[in-house]
Amino acid sequence: MNIRHLLTWIVLTIIVVAISACGASPTATPTPKPTVPPPPPTATQVPPTSTPVPLTPTPVPPTPTPVPPQATAQQQLNLRQGPGTNFTIAGKMPANTTAVIVGKNEDGKWLQISYPDPAHPSWVATAFVTVTGSIDRLPVVAVAPPATSTPSGPAPTKAAAATPTQAFAPPKGTMAFVSYSEQQKSYVLNNLVIDPRNFSGFKLMGPAPADLRLSTNASPFAWAPDGVRVAYVFGPNGLTDVLRVTDRAGNDKDLVSHGATAAAGGISSPTWTPDGTRIAYIGMDNNFGTQFIYTIPADGGPEQRLFAARGNESFRGLAWGKTWILFVSNLSGFHEVWRLNADGSGPLQLTNDKRENGSPAWSPDGKQFAYYSKQADGSYQIMLANADGTGAKKLTNAGNNWSPVWSPDGNHIAFTSTRGGGLAVWVMDKTGGNVQPLSDKFGAEAQLPGSWR
Repeated sequence: MNIRHLLTWIVLTIIVVAISACGASPTATPTPKPTVPPPPPTATQVPPTSTPVPLTPTPVPPTPTPVPPQATAQQQLNLRQGPGTNFTIAGKMPANTTAVIVGKNEDGKWLQISYPDPAHPSWVATAFVTVTGSIDRLPVVAVAPPATSTPSGPAPTKAAAATPTQAFAPPKGTMAFVSYSEQQKSYVLNNLVIDPRNFSGFKLMGPAPADLRLSTNASPFAWAPDGVRVAYVFGPNGLTDVLRVTDRAGNDKDLVSHGATAAAGGISSPTWTPDGTRIAYIGMDNNFGTQFIYTIPADGGPEQRLFAARGNESFRGLAWGKTWILFVSNLSGFHEVWRLNADGSGPLQLTNDKRENGSPAWSPDGKQFAYYSKQADGSYQIMLANADGTGAKKLTNAGNNWSPVWSPDGNHIAFTSTRGGGLAVWVMDKTGGNVQPLSDKFGAEAQLPGSWR
């Protein structure tokens, strides 16, 4: 047998054996084996990493930025270089303007604001702004009093010396003045009985009658020559002014309102004609946008224009004397005292100091008038001049002084002064001697005396 036959036989034999194994007997049913749960997976050990996993911090709400307190002007305001009316006016702040408050004075009656800008802060009276926010934590800003040592401009007028041999009886009668009531948020017209000394509030004048908000230093009221009625400017909201007449019983009669805004000037400086039948005042005509000096019947009736502003002229302060009317005008570029005839004719400039003059007041005999004048050293002093403006002399030389008013006998002059620290009413004789306080027992700032009767 050769090799090829041998290999063929071996292959056939293997095929037969394989076929026999497949079909020789039935397949046995396998015995089921119990299911063994798979072993738990072996936890893979993760080696600790050297890089720490940062924790997510709990979010903290941001601290709100505190809102600084703000001051909003209730009407047009005078900005001052310091906390007080004895400081120079630095500009105007229009009504409804808001500025950040950066400081206050010691008693909180004046606020330092970042107006017109933070680099040039100025001061406003707290009573004339609406404060938003708390001013309790504001710093108290100390400001040195206005410098008086370096004179500039015209030479100061030498104070009149009191005549040693001239004696006057003590001042008597009743005089009115203005104070501010913090409790009632209103200016108050007060009556002061000089001897014996006592005070009584008579009428509320509102938050800002024109003479107060415009700083005319003229009285916003005037008692009639017979002392029965008083005419006064009522500023109910610090914007609109009403000229009102009230009798001793407190009965009111509104005479006129021009509906002007604080910026326009409203109604200011009422004064009675010598016969008590009419009242003169300064008012704004909205139709023309011009100030006029008006008169109106004291019992009511249409107002009449007496004298019109010339060009951009503005008025402040009126006084009707025996013959002439005094008023203050800035026509020459400075506030100077002028004179009119009773019919509104013949305007004549009486002072020519080229500095601020104001609140003129006739002596009872009509031969002289008192007024205040800003001096070369920056202080305000009471002056006395003849009816034609000649012979001007200075009666005061301490503190700042405004708003003179004569006693009925013509021997004394009362005025507002800062010489005691705050605003108070003082009195002196007509030569400038025997100066003494009148409102020192009042306990509040007193200003704008008028209508001594």
